[in-house]
Amino acid sequence: MNNLLVPKTAVFEMTYECNHRCLFCSVPWDSPRGDYNKLPELSVGEWKDCVDEVIGCGVRSIAFSGGEPLLKEGLEEVISHAKGKKVKEPVFGPAGILTHYNEKAPDLYVITNGELVDGRWAGVFKEYDCSMVVSLPGTEAFRELTGGDFQKALSAIRCLSGAGLDVVVSICVTKKNLPELFETISLGFLNGAKQLLLNRFLQGGRGTDHAELCLTKEEITRMLDTAEEACLAANIKGSVGTELPKCMVEKEYKMMTVGTMCSGGIDFFAIDPSGMVRPCNHSPVRLGSYKDLRSAIDTDYWQKFKCKDFLPPGCADCALSLNCDGGCREAAHITGGSLDSKDPLFYCLSR
Repeated sequence: MNNLLVPKTAVFEMTYECNHRCLFCSVPWDSPRGDYNKLPELSVGEWKDCVDEVIGCGVRSIAFSGGEPLLKEGLEEVISHAKGKKVKEPVFGPAGILTHYNEKAPDLYVITNGELVDGRWAGVFKEYDCSMVVSLPGTEAFRELTGGDFQKALSAIRCLSGAGLDVVVSICVTKKNLPELFETISLGFLNGAKQLLLNRFLQGGRGTDHAELCLTKEEITRMLDTAEEACLAANIKGSVGTELPKCMVEKEYKMMTVGTMCSGGIDFFAIDPSGMVRPCNHSPVRLGSYKDLRSAIDTDYWQKFKCKDFLPPGCADCALSLNCDGGCREAAHITGGSLDSKDPLFYCLSR
C-alpha cells in the first residue's frame, strides 16, 4: 500500500475500561443507544501484531488511548514493541515533491485522564520517549463532568513534566466548564503543560444524552478568546482538535490554531479495543479488522472522507468551502443521520 495514502497516525483504543464516567465522552461503545457491541478486546500479542500491521502499511505515529489506556494490562509491552519498530518518514523538496524517506522510530503518544499516573509510569513513558496528553476538563466542574479527582489530574501533569516529558493539557469545553476555562488552562500551564488542546463538546457515545452541554456560536467565540488570552499570558501555543465551521470563527488568533478541515481518515484513524478500524475516533462505523487495512480504506464510507464527499448541501456553494468541511462530519452523522448533515453547532446558535 502506498505510504502516502495511509493516514500518518493510528489511534489505538486499548481498552473499553475507564475509571472516569465523563458526561462528554464520545466513545461509541458507551452510547445509550446500545448499538455498538463490545467485541472481545485484543490480547497484548494481538496489539503487537496490530503495531506490525499498521506500520507495515505506512503509519508513522501511534496514539494510545481508550477508555483509559493505563488500565490495559500489558500496555508497557505494546509501547516497547512499537518503539522498537522503524518507520519511513517522507521528506519533501521544492514544490512539495517527495525526494526520499528517512528511517526512524515511530512517534508515540499516550492520552490519559491522569488518574493512575505515578513515578513508575512517568519513567516508562520517558524511557520510550512518549508525548503525553492529559485531560483536565475543568476545576469546580471536574467531578460533576468526570466523576474523577481534579487534583490527581494536576498531579499527573506535574509528575510527567517533572520527568522531562512533553505534556499537552487537553480540555473538552462544555457549557459547565466554560466559565472556568481561563483558570483551568492556566493551572495546566502552571503545573508543567507546554501545549493546549481544546475540544468542543460533541454529541456521541455517552454524550449523546447530554445535548445540554453543547456550546452556542457565542460560546465558541468566548472559548477561543479565553484560550487565546491564557496562551498569550503564558506564551504557550494552543490548538482546537475538533474542526469548526469556518463561518463560525470570526477572527484570526495569534496563539490558537483553529482547524476547519476534517482530518479523519486522512491524517488519522482509530482502531477500537477489538481491533476494528474506524475512520475517526468519533465514528461509530466499523469498517473491518486491522488485519486488512487496505479493504477498510477502500470502502465507500472511508472514501467519503478521503475525497471530501460529505459537505452539507447548504455548504456546497459557500465561498469558504475550499478551506472548510462544515464542521465535524461524524458529529453531524450522529445527530443528523448522515455524513452530510449539518454540524450540531448550527442547531445550537442561541440555545
